[in-house]
Amino acid sequence: MLKHIVMWKLKETAEGKNKLENVLLMKRMLESLPGRIPEIEFLEVGVNVNHSDAAYDVVLYSEFRD
Repeated sequence: MLKHIVMWKLKETAEGKNKLENVLLMKRMLESLPGRIPEIEFLEVGVNVNHSDAAYDVVLYSEFRD
């Protein structure tokens, strides 16, 4: 099994949206991937609730068979 973890820190504003709007858009888009990529066996998207400078804004955890 292959586990894949990706973490992002977003800018305060981008594409005419604030950070929260972009976090929620990114979460929605990432959560739609299993329906489009059949090799994804498990996918979870985490959103920062800590608001510390050390914390990431979005985290993707996914699992693949190989």
